[in-house]
Amino acid sequence: MSTVVVRPWRVRGRALLVAVVAATALLGCGSPAQVEYAAGADGELVVHVGAGDDREILTYVAEHLLPDSVRLRLVEAGRDANGELAAGEGDLAYFQHTPAFEADVAQHGYDNLSIVAAVNVVPYGLYSSKWGDVADTADWVNVGLVADQVSGRSLPHGSRIALPATPTGFARGLHLLQSAGLVRLDRPFGGTKAADLTITEANVLDSLRHLSLVGLSYDDYLDAIYRNYDAVVLTPDQAASIGLEPTRALATEPGPANPYAHVLVAPARLAGDQRVLELTHALESRELAEFLTTRYRGANIPATVP
Repeated sequence: MSTVVVRPWRVRGRALLVAVVAATALLGCGSPAQVEYAAGADGELVVHVGAGDDREILTYVAEHLLPDSVRLRLVEAGRDANGELAAGEGDLAYFQHTPAFEADVAQHGYDNLSIVAAVNVVPYGLYSSKWGDVADTADWVNVGLVADQVSGRSLPHGSRIALPATPTGFARGLHLLQSAGLVRLDRPFGGTKAADLTITEANVLDSLRHLSLVGLSYDDYLDAIYRNYDAVVLTPDQAASIGLEPTRALATEPGPANPYAHVLVAPARLAGDQRVLELTHALESRELAEFLTTRYRGANIPATVP
C-alpha cells in the first residue's frame, strides 16, 4: 500500500494536510481508495460557528469545560459553511438548528455530515399582560352572551391567543400550547418533517381551554397586541423588544426533543475522534446547562437533560 500526500489546503489562512491513502491493485483486483485527513500540527479543531450566542456558548465551553487536549479554533460560519465542512475545509460546524441543517443536506446532498450533539434552544414563550399562569381553571372570558366569569389569575377558557402569522411561528406556537396542556394536536412535538414544522389549526384535535387562535403580523404593534390579547406567543427577542423577560412567560417551549435545537455537526471522517467526543460531552453536560440557565435567563435553554 502506498501513501500519497497532496498539497495543503487552507482554512482561514492555516494550512492543513490532506493525506490520500490509495490501495494498490492485487492480482488485477483493485480496492476502493480511502481518504484520511490529518489535522494541523497542533491538533486543534476548526469550528465554523455562528455569531452572537452560539459563539459565546462555544467560547465558554472551550475555556471552562474542555480538557487541555482539546483545542478549538473558531471561524465565522459563512453562508456555505456546511458545503465547506463537507469539502474538508474545517472540522465541525455549530451555527444552525436541525431543520436548517436537514434542508441544506437535502438540497446539496451532504451525506458525509451528521448531527453529533444538540446544544441549546432559543425558545418561544407564551406571555400575558392579564393572566398569571396556565393552571387548570373553570373561569371563562370572551363568551359574548354572558358576563365573563373570572375568579382567579389563571388563563381562562375562551382566551384569545395571538401567534406569529408565519408558518414556522404559528406551528411552533401550536406545539407550545400543546406542551402547556392547552390544546391537543394530531402529532407529538419533535418532528422535523415539513408536515410537522408547518402545522395549522387544522391539526388541532381539541382545544382544551376553548382558545381562540389568531395569527398576526406583529410588526410595530407588538406592545398593543400584548396588552389587548389574553396571551401572545413570542420569541425571546420579541419579548425583550417590549420589556419582557423569558422568565415572565406563562409557558415556554421545552428543550429536550425540540426540533429547533442548535446543533453541532461533524463529518464522517471524525467518527470516534476523542476530541469530538469530549466536545460533545461538554456541550450536553450539566455544567453547560447551568451556564445557559444563569447567563441567558430563559432566552437560551438546554436542548438535553444531563
